Amino acid sequence: MISWWRKLDTRGKALLLAIILLMICLFQPHMKLPKRVYDWLIVIDITQSMNVRDMSINDRSISRLAFSKASIRESLRALPCGSRVALGLFTERNTTTITHPLEVCTHFSAIDETVSRVDWRMAWAADSFISHGLFDGIAKTAKIDDQMNIAFITDGHQAPPGNPDYMPKFEGKAGQVKGLIVGVGGLKPSLIPKLDDKDNITGYWELDDVQRYATFGMARVQSALEMEQQQADGMHGRNAPHGSAPTEVNHANLSGQDQASLKKLANETRLNYLNLQEVNQLNDAFSSRKTSVWRMADTDLRPWFAIPAMCLIILFFIPATFLNQLFQRVIKRKRK
Repeated sequence: MISWWRKLDTRGKALLLAIILLMICLFQPHMKLPKRVYDWLIVIDITQSMNVRDMSINDRSISRLAFSKASIRESLRALPCGSRVALGLFTERNTTTITHPLEVCTHFSAIDETVSRVDWRMAWAADSFISHGLFDGIAKTAKIDDQMNIAFITDGHQAPPGNPDYMPKFEGKAGQVKGLIVGVGGLKPSLIPKLDDKDNITGYWELDDVQRYATFGMARVQSALEMEQQQADGMHGRNAPHGSAPTEVNHANLSGQDQASLKKLANETRLNYLNLQEVNQLNDAFSSRKTSVWRMADTDLRPWFAIPAMCLIILFFIPATFLNQLFQRVIKRKRK
């Protein structure tokens, strides 16, 4: 065996080693190794404003929801094996998780198919209180795992419009849960479409169709004098907190990405804000070192064998005369 190996020249040995390495790759070798991985709870806003078609892929107009789903599916392919992803939906005031954290390589098909099937018809209520949903999502993320990050994908459109006096305050520890608030949608307000069973646009929501008054109770105790003054101004602390001619609802049937509100929420919770305009933007965002953890994870060893094999194959095709000249030059330099 040794004599047979000695009879081979350098190019022959290189080719033989390359063949052996490639044959090892056929067995798909894997091993548990420490590596940098990422854990995400991805929450998708499925309220009706996400049906606004002001996004595009390959010059084709699509809805904000469809664009969000395409971005998520693209990002799943970029996450390294060992990373985990859980999915959640937001509507009204709550974030509801629909999957447990799943390893992205083992369960890629299941996660990808679940994202593709997310639909606005899954919404259990028509209202959209962004801050409530975000705070609820952060609380659920902390309960899942202390290594879990949150990506809350929304256009920031609140319906009915919120009164600043009634907005909830974040009661968690800012920065304890890391992650992103991902803003999606154009900045220019657009009409919110009405869709049929096949997602064809049948009309648009008119201002009269939109619920004008938020009836979520008074935020503070008021004196009789204050209440009388409010009524004189056309307001009612519970039933009409915006007043009888509220400016907040003059454009309630239009929806654009509310960057100001999303950035304010990001600052309050110490999450990062990302304006999602390209499908592949989530790839880098989900692979940030700030959100990574080191963990023993299943690692595909095929690249470790395939790359040396490619180098040996390249060596095989290099002419022998060129290699001899190269070696002679190296020897001469060492002698000098």
